[in-house]
Amino acid sequence: GILVTQSVHKQLAGFSMVSQVHKKDAHIKGQARYVPHKRMNSSFLFQSSTSPFYPMFAALDVNAKMHEGDAAEIFWHACVIEGINARKAILKRCSKIRPFINPTIDGKPWESFDSETIASDIRFFAFDPKDAWHGFKGYGHNQYFVDPCKLLLTTPGVNPETGAYEDEGIPANVLAAFLRTRNIIPEKCDLNSLLILITPAESETKLARLVDALVEFEDLIDRDAPLEEVLPEVLAAYPERYRGYSVKALCADIFALYKKHDMKRLLQEMFREESLPRVAMLAHEAQLKFFRGETEYVALKDAQGRIAAEGALPYPPGVFCCVAGEVWSGAALKYFLAIEDAVNATPGFRPEVQGVYFEKEANGSLRLYANVIKA
Repeated sequence: GILVTQSVHKQLAGFSMVSQVHKKDAHIKGQARYVPHKRMNSSFLFQSSTSPFYPMFAALDVNAKMHEGDAAEIFWHACVIEGINARKAILKRCSKIRPFINPTIDGKPWESFDSETIASDIRFFAFDPKDAWHGFKGYGHNQYFVDPCKLLLTTPGVNPETGAYEDEGIPANVLAAFLRTRNIIPEKCDLNSLLILITPAESETKLARLVDALVEFEDLIDRDAPLEEVLPEVLAAYPERYRGYSVKALCADIFALYKKHDMKRLLQEMFREESLPRVAMLAHEAQLKFFRGETEYVALKDAQGRIAAEGALPYPPGVFCCVAGEVWSGAALKYFLAIEDAVNATPGFRPEVQGVYFEKEANGSLRLYANVIKA
């Protein structure tokens, strides 16, 4: 059967942490591998609290009720249309920030088609292995698609067809920081991409505010506006570092660090089978040693060849790149050390990390530390 966990709190109606499990296995009912309700429910209760937060369960009931009958199809179709129209507006009004979609369909510009046509034809959101616009490899025809309700934007800096760095770039974290000054909160941002979640709660007006903010940001880039006009809070927090800086100078500094460490390549290698860290012990065994205090707290620069006592990840993507029991090495170690360098060189843009910890050194710099198994 198929079991899928869906984060209700992301785009549906639910408090933070609320998720639901979809179970589709009627086609194997009667077989030994079929999971009946009692077994499923018992497994769920094993993981739950005897004192649950009842509003979470109420939110699930409300969400289910909202999606009864034809209601869900109606408001999610409207949501898809809003997302399509937002992409069209960005393509029309922006020259640097681009929505992550196939530029052409049947030899015509993506945005030239009617929105209803786009919404009803999955080809407008499909990854084709023969195409070069997305830069992805190693998958089959009709295997992957862009989610119409996840507005993924890309910023200049990397040629999507060749994967090569361009001469200049706009790091997505600078754009994300600017959007927050306009009370627009991106879901997450990576090196040169930024994600906006579109839900049935969005409106044409709200998405128009987003597009206006993107146009405003591009205008600031074109004018090479001073940082006090673009990100006044960053300048106020680090006046000695950024005094006299313009937005282009800031982008150039961060982008130079991306190129120096080839962070794009490291990010790719971290999740490729041939580059994964060596497993030295089971994750469960490493976790037990961690809980028992059989660990050392070392600077990450000295962790080469040491066994991780806890899983570590950067967010985004929010996926473990070194699991407990694996050996710190290769792309994962280099990527975190690149983050350490970037945090010290360009303060104010520290990404979220878990399983490794920033500690302030005597000279005021920040250094990453990690728990490793005692030798």
